[in-house]
Amino acid sequence: MASHITPEQSFEDERKAAVRSALSNVLDPCSCASEHPINLVDFGLIEEIEIDERGHVDVTLLLTSQRCTYFIAMSDEIVERVGQLPAVESVDVHQSTEGKIWTPDRMSEQERTARRERFHERMESAGITPHAERS
Repeated sequence: MASHITPEQSFEDERKAAVRSALSNVLDPCSCASEHPINLVDFGLIEEIEIDERGHVDVTLLLTSQRCTYFIAMSDEIVERVGQLPAVESVDVHQSTEGKIWTPDRMSEQERTARRERFHERMESAGITPHAERS
């Protein structure tokens, strides 16, 4: 099982499933800037979702960079979207500081495939042959 929240992951707690669904509507700002928007769940940025009995939600993100300048914007959108869910009373967003590093294998298989295809298309249009294919 993945160490982070994935699109395929099932939850016994329906509230967690609803939170994950809401997070699937939050786009990573950098992916939007590169004209290939990816939501936070498919990008593999959602490390953990915790919900207590009072309806307080903690969302932990593992960002692609500890210096991400968009954390506050993402956090604000998460608080807004998740906070609209009926069973949610409050929301806090945290950045993982456990020393883990985001890697592309955290992305959904669909997004990894699309990313690889875009890379190969750009290389082909630029007339570049990957080094591995030349040797």
